[in-house]
Amino acid sequence: MKLKLKEIRLLKGYSQQEVADHLHCSAVSYSRYETGNRYPSLDMLILIADFFDVTLDYLTGREHKSPEILTTYEASLIDAARQADDRAREDAIAFLKAHKTNL
Repeated sequence: MKLKLKEIRLLKGYSQQEVADHLHCSAVSYSRYETGNRYPSLDMLILIADFFDVTLDYLTGREHKSPEILTTYEASLIDAARQADDRAREDAIAFLKAHKTNL
């Protein structure tokens, strides 16, 4: 079974060391989880899924539909918007719309 750890970690913008620190394991152990040279325990899988905010089914490849995974930057924007007053939210939306790129 190949876990989707590297894919999710890169999308979220974390280093292996940052994830390992959060999980209280060594970077070497976490790296082995990513490469498939070692498999995490069920408790560790739950910690990893919670950290990345994904389901165990997605993490283990049982769920084929990719969840809406937010990058750390996107999550910080949402958090800031939730804490802002109405005027600040309106200003931020107007500013972002005025500066959007045409991809």
